[in-house]
Amino acid sequence: MRAGIKWLSPWIIGMLALALLAGCGERDKDSFSIFIMDKGDASVVRDELTQKLKDKLGGQAPNIEISVSPLYNQQKLVVEYAAGEHDLFLLPEEDMKLYGQNGSNLPLDDAFDKKTYARGVFEGGVFEKKGQGEEGTDVIKETHLYGIPVEQMKMFKDLKYNSKTLFATVPPRTSNKDEAIKVLKALTE
Repeated sequence: MRAGIKWLSPWIIGMLALALLAGCGERDKDSFSIFIMDKGDASVVRDELTQKLKDKLGGQAPNIEISVSPLYNQQKLVVEYAAGEHDLFLLPEEDMKLYGQNGSNLPLDDAFDKKTYARGVFEGGVFEKKGQGEEGTDVIKETHLYGIPVEQMKMFKDLKYNSKTLFATVPPRTSNKDEAIKVLKALTE
C-alpha cells in the first residue's frame, strides 16, 4: 500500500501544479513560445536558434521565447502540455505519440507533405465537437501528420543539432495556429 502512495505522489503534485497554473493569467499575445525537452541537452542551441528564427521571420516576427528543459522529466512535460503556455513543442517521438493519442497534437497535413515527413504520420486523437444540442467534444482517432522530425529541419541541421528522436508538434491550445505553422516552416526551409 505504501509503495502505491509513493508512486501516486508525483502525479498528485503534478495535478496540484496544473490546478495552480490554470489560474495564471494569459501570456503576451505578441510572443511565441517554444518548449524543447530532449533526452540530450538542447540548451546548447537555444540562443542561436532564437536568433536564427528572428532573422528568418524578419520584422513581422513575434517575440520568440524558447524554453529548454535541461533534463528529461516526464512530469514536467505533462505540466508544460497542460499549462497551455507554449505554441510549439519539440519532444521525443514516444511522448509525441503518447500525447497524440489523446488529441494533444494538431494535424499538420494542410501545411506539410505527409510523404516528406512520413515518420510524423500516425493514428492520433482529434477533437470533434459533439452534435447540435450536445455539450463538449469527443476525441476520435484519425491518421494525420502530427509531427515534423527535427533531423529533417534545415535550421537544426545548420546548428549541427541532430536528434533522431525529437519531433516538433503544435498543441491544440496554441495561441495562433497560423503563426505556429509559419515558425515550423522557418525551421524546415
